[in-house]
Amino acid sequence: MSAGVERGGVDRAQQPQIQTSGSRRSGMLFRPMNQSNADPPVRCGAPMVGVTGRRWPAETLHNGDVPALRGLCVDAFFTAYARAIAEAGGLAVFVPRESDPEVLAGRLDGVVLAGGLDVDPAFYGGEVGAETTLLDPEQDAFDIALARAAIVRGIPVLGTCRGHEVLNVALGGTLQDHRRDGHNERGCAAAQRVHDVSIADGSVLHALYGPRVSVNSLHHQAIATAAAGVRVAARSDDGLIEAIELLDHDAVGVQWHPEFHDGLDPILLWLVVQARERSGRRDRGAAG
Repeated sequence: MSAGVERGGVDRAQQPQIQTSGSRRSGMLFRPMNQSNADPPVRCGAPMVGVTGRRWPAETLHNGDVPALRGLCVDAFFTAYARAIAEAGGLAVFVPRESDPEVLAGRLDGVVLAGGLDVDPAFYGGEVGAETTLLDPEQDAFDIALARAAIVRGIPVLGTCRGHEVLNVALGGTLQDHRRDGHNERGCAAAQRVHDVSIADGSVLHALYGPRVSVNSLHHQAIATAAAGVRVAARSDDGLIEAIELLDHDAVGVQWHPEFHDGLDPILLWLVVQARERSGRRDRGAAG
């Protein structure tokens, strides 16, 4: 038996080691010593940001029919959200639809309404069209309920692509269902910026990006009518609504996917900063 190999063939050198140096005050939690430098450590007190996902039949994970997986489902989440939130200093938590939105809103410090399938037109008085994608009304209902619960509790919200549309629908806005040329560029790399958007003065986005920013574009639906209490924060050159912001709440929706952009996108850093501030206010209230 070679040195470092225990009974059962486990090589201690290959096992993650736990770093325990430093006090709790330092903010460092346990971290495998062999963890990639690309993955930032999780710190005590990091704001907890819930991220929505999508659901698929479990058999889609395997080639061919797998009898044991028939009727089972898996939830899928893009890891880019978790990486960006961690890099910004937050703790990403993936939230399945079985969770109670009201309970989640009481635990979370921030919410990301992630990208995904089309929003069912039934939620905004529309009709299914020839180009409507697969629909998942149960996920729509959960995402809408979570968006509303977060806003009621004053939790910062960021909606990306579908999530931007969900945010608008949750507040009473409508969507347009048809594909628009130059906006559904799925033949490009996800990080590729394919068009510019113009940003409204005085908006959160203007403070983050300035008057214009180039973005990726992977969407099928888009906002038709902005909800009451929402300002249009950005438009593409063809007039399409590319971003919205609530007037009296830290909630922003963007039609693009900032989590796929190279580097930490400013809007994701903004979300974590707002979530941290809310977490601090909550903790001070509990202590006081």
